[in-house]
Amino acid sequence: MKILSLYSVLLLSLVSLNSVGSPNGAALNALVDRLAAIETIEGQFVQYVVDQKGTRLQETKGAFKARRPGMFYWATKEPLEQYIYANNDEVTIYDPDLEQATVQRVNKQVQATPALLFSGDITAIGNQFDVEQRDFEGVAVQFLLTPKQGDSLFERLLIRFEGKQLVEMRLSDSLGQESTVHFVETQVNNEIGDQAFEASFPEGTDVIRDLPVQNVQDAG
Repeated sequence: MKILSLYSVLLLSLVSLNSVGSPNGAALNALVDRLAAIETIEGQFVQYVVDQKGTRLQETKGAFKARRPGMFYWATKEPLEQYIYANNDEVTIYDPDLEQATVQRVNKQVQATPALLFSGDITAIGNQFDVEQRDFEGVAVQFLLTPKQGDSLFERLLIRFEGKQLVEMRLSDSLGQESTVHFVETQVNNEIGDQAFEASFPEGTDVIRDLPVQNVQDAG
C-alpha cells in the first residue's frame, strides 16, 4: 500500500474541469483563508478507490488528526490496518500485519502531498499548486488544485467544503487511479496534544529508517 493511497479516491468532478473558474490569485486566497481558520482538525473518514473503468477496487475506513505546524496522524482500520505519524522532521508508517515500521525524513515531495493542507505551511500552497474555485449557490465551495511540478505524486486534487466544514477530497493519481475521501464527524480547533502524533508500535517491530521516498511509498 502506498502513502498516496491513504489520500486517494475517485475524482468525480461535479463540474467540467475545463470550464473557467476563479482567477488563481482569488481562488488561492479564498482557500488559504479557509484553511487558516483550521488550527487543528480530527475526525473519521471513508475512502473509496476505483480504477479507470469506475470499478470499485477498495473501501477503507479510519480516523485522522492534524495540527499546525507539521503534525499529522492517519489511521486506516478497515479492512487492513496501517498508521501514519508525521511531524516536521519525519514520517513513520506502521503496518501491523507486517510487523514493520518505515521511517523517512520529510522532504519537498512529501510536503507536496495533501497532508500540506491539514498540517503544512498553507502559505506555500501557491508555490506548489495552481488553484481554481467553484461555488454552488452558497451551499458548497470546491477548490481544484493542480500541481505545478511534474514529479508530483498526484495529478489533480479537488477539495469540497459545505459551509465551513471540510467534507471531501477527490484525487487523481499518476497511475490512473481515482479516489474519494469523505470526512465525517470532523471537529476543528480542539486541543490535540503531542502524544497523538508520536509513533507507537509493539516491541520487536522491524523498524527501517531513512528509506528513499519511492521505497517508503511501496512499503506494505
